[in-house]
Amino acid sequence: MDTVTQMLFGATVAQAGFRSRLGRKALAAGALIGLVPDLDVAVGWLAGPFASWQYHRSFTHSLLFGPLVGPLLGWLCWRIQRWRHGGEEDGDMLRSWIWLAILALVTHPVIDAFTSYGTQLLWPLTDRRFAIDALPIIDPLYSLVLAAVLVAGSLRRVAARTAQDLAGAALLFIAIYSVAGWAINDRVRQIAAADFGRPATVDAYPLLFQPYYRRVVALTPDAAHVGYYSVLNPKPIEWQAFPQGQGAAVQAARATPQARLFSWFAMDRLLWQEQPDGNGGSIVQATDLRYGLPGSTDIGFWGVRAHVGAGNQVTGPIDRITIPRDASAAAFARFWSEMTGW
Repeated sequence: MDTVTQMLFGATVAQAGFRSRLGRKALAAGALIGLVPDLDVAVGWLAGPFASWQYHRSFTHSLLFGPLVGPLLGWLCWRIQRWRHGGEEDGDMLRSWIWLAILALVTHPVIDAFTSYGTQLLWPLTDRRFAIDALPIIDPLYSLVLAAVLVAGSLRRVAARTAQDLAGAALLFIAIYSVAGWAINDRVRQIAAADFGRPATVDAYPLLFQPYYRRVVALTPDAAHVGYYSVLNPKPIEWQAFPQGQGAAVQAARATPQARLFSWFAMDRLLWQEQPDGNGGSIVQATDLRYGLPGSTDIGFWGVRAHVGAGNQVTGPIDRITIPRDASAAAFARFWSEMTGW
């Protein structure tokens, strides 16, 4: 999920489990600790454009990160509290801070795994990326529910017990909402496989801001087939076929370390395309089929591009590319119409 939602979730965990014991300051601590795993994006700023694909949602998103780092962060919160407010040693207070930190860190990668991006939950045991494809990275309803209970829990006239109950109810709603998104995705995948009607690897992915309207991709050896399906507006899928490049120039580009990294990042859901460069060579491009919208980004939002010479040798650097999205009011109106049928 997006960083703001992760902070809201960490604060809600703190409100549900630690509001009575630690007070309102637990909410701020939960929000800040919930942010910590996403600090791995700094690696991309320091180590180049491909590093973010390799390291974001890696070691800081492992299920081992919380139990290892949580006790330290919890101890620091406890020390800061004692420094600011004084008081005697309190082992129960220390344990509360430690458990708050552990839970805020562990729940972060768990809810990330419900998106399509891919989260290395079992790092360093394996670099496998887990993605349930249940929810989009940004879901306004998900975030607003968390924000609402946090605002209510911060009010002085709301008792700590009531604040905890509200937060617990919000977490229960999020759990049900996430599982429902998972079920919707599995149902859409089955519908897409039946609609496609041929042997293929068929996947479904959530689109922007909601769980009801899905992108479906059917991969065959020679093409990627892309369509869209809404459970609110069910109708036959209109498949678009994009030929899968397989020539020598494509093979040369695929063999580069950057392309292999991108394939791992995209969980092997790539579309390879080749076109002449006008000088006897080729421009080879791969895009991530997990993400995309109807129109200019049917083939994906981002990818890599390589220049391959006449002798099928990659020339120059491999570039990371972004495909512009149509953010016009007309595009939004089409999106809404296709999702709802209105």
